[in-house]
Amino acid sequence: MTQDVVSQLDLVFCVDLTGSMTPFIEAARTHMTRILEALRATPDVDLRVAVVGYRDHGTQVKLVEVHPFQSKTTKTATVLAKLVVKSPPENTDAAEAVFSGLEACVVLPWRAGAYRICVLVGDAPPHGCGADHAPYPDRFKVDPTGLSLDDVANKLEAAGIFLHALGMVPSISPSYDPMLVRAFTRLGIGSGGAYHSARTGDAAMAVVEDVSRRCLADLAFDRRLFAATSAERDVATLAVRLDASEDAVNTGLMRLRQRGLFVNAL
Repeated sequence: MTQDVVSQLDLVFCVDLTGSMTPFIEAARTHMTRILEALRATPDVDLRVAVVGYRDHGTQVKLVEVHPFQSKTTKTATVLAKLVVKSPPENTDAAEAVFSGLEACVVLPWRAGAYRICVLVGDAPPHGCGADHAPYPDRFKVDPTGLSLDDVANKLEAAGIFLHALGMVPSISPSYDPMLVRAFTRLGIGSGGAYHSARTGDAAMAVVEDVSRRCLADLAFDRRLFAATSAERDVATLAVRLDASEDAVNTGLMRLRQRGLFVNAL
């Protein structure tokens, strides 16, 4: 395995495209190009970006739309410009088709060995996750995909995808926000990622920018760690050599293992 592979970053934005998400989509159109250009300008980063949008189960709008990986910022900007926020008339509950969107992310053509990041952005919980009280109770006791929260978290982990889940809270239906936070936190932490929150579209894009910077820092550290493991496997020695903590080394090794780049136990 070469350093070129270690430098690969595949980034997917999985975004709720129902009507209440208009402020985030507008902010993304304003700020995303700048963020992606900064990422691509970083030395030793080979970046591809995909966009997956999900709505809710119904008959008159497309449930999931997938815009495949692109290596050019202009193409991603074109995708964002054409995204349409719309809900089916059957969407009378507070939950959305989050699991359908994430399933579409899992089966994307990710590059083998790439640092796989999915940024999930939504303001409503998945179906089957407890949003079953008034005033907008969940229409489905079990998500129509047949998947549970744990199933989806396990799929993300098995695919080597680190999920950063961003909850737009407080939402327009704040009584369901605890279900959103609980579900998004489980998905993020379960995949080796994290949960984040933001109130406005601009604040959400600031979170996206911060997550992107952290991913770049991870990628830079992993390049150094990967090179060092060719001659050394002891965590304490690696920490000294890299001028890092043992926790940072262990976390980096976890990322490399999840990427399929380091399979031997220390």
